[in-house]
Amino acid sequence: MTTPDPQKIQKAREVFFAHKGLPVDQIGHSILRSWIRCADMGLDERSLPRVDAPTASEIRLLHEKHEALRRISRPELDALYTEAREISGIVILTNAKGEILDAVGDAGFADKAAQVALRPGILWSEDGTGTNAIGTAIAERRAVVVNGGEHYFQSHQVLTCAATPIIDPRGAVIGVLDISAPATQQNGQVIGLVRMAVEQIEHRLFRGGFDGCQTLRFQTDPNLLGVAREGILVVKDGVIVAANRRGLSLIGRTWDGLDHMHVEEIFDTSAAHLASGRLKAQDGREFFAQFDGEATGTSQPVVPQQSLEDIELSSIRQALAAHGGNVSAAARHLGIHRSTIYRRIQDM
Repeated sequence: MTTPDPQKIQKAREVFFAHKGLPVDQIGHSILRSWIRCADMGLDERSLPRVDAPTASEIRLLHEKHEALRRISRPELDALYTEAREISGIVILTNAKGEILDAVGDAGFADKAAQVALRPGILWSEDGTGTNAIGTAIAERRAVVVNGGEHYFQSHQVLTCAATPIIDPRGAVIGVLDISAPATQQNGQVIGLVRMAVEQIEHRLFRGGFDGCQTLRFQTDPNLLGVAREGILVVKDGVIVAANRRGLSLIGRTWDGLDHMHVEEIFDTSAAHLASGRLKAQDGREFFAQFDGEATGTSQPVVPQQSLEDIELSSIRQALAAHGGNVSAAARHLGIHRSTIYRRIQDM
């Protein structure tokens, strides 16, 4: 991922905040949309954001309320801890509103981050904290990187942040995973790792099953069944009622279609005849499917649940193979830094 030019960002700020126009060619569109939203809310970029520091009791209640999200996300927080420390940053988990639940990483930066309110209990939504990776990821419902001067408030320009929303099986944002570091570090290239971590968290949300429903897991490659990169659709009475991002992407649909998509519209079979094995889509594509925990019906075994580290190594292997061993090209493809690949190569 290309690091934005600080001078270009500053020129965009001068144009936008002086009301001279919209710097559409100088700043990313997601950042510009956020600036517009913040301006419409009457936020003053020169002021200090209002911070309502929570009490220890309030933080404890916040943790108790979101214990399930904290527990299911803990493996990814631990896995990204090393990455965060190497860029002198911290890993942050928030709830759907943008309230920080946990922050772990470099101790030195954690102290500095606390000075700009990057600490448990503080709200980082756009309406209170302006353009920032957490709040903007919630507003945009997509992965966002905010570098230095791209933050709305001047006081936040010391930060660079990369965040991805955590979306539940019904399409609702339930939290955000973020890595924040000093602006001098330019950590935009870690967004690939944050995306993979969130994919793993979202995959774990389907472990318990759904009452009265059947779960279809499918992919074009049978080796991807059972891991976070598989597509998942939850079917009730022949209608798709829940899904993960990968599953919706594979069938070319969106969250808006839930409760309205019938299995027969997507696959060349009825809900009553869904079974593990080969599955043909209405457009002619073929998938390998595992239905309600049955065997796949093929000679390929279902791969057991993988850790974030396993997924990273697998993705790096595939990217290196696709680019003929070119580390730089593989890093660009994955959205991570070359140094991350070099570190992982030692474990391969």
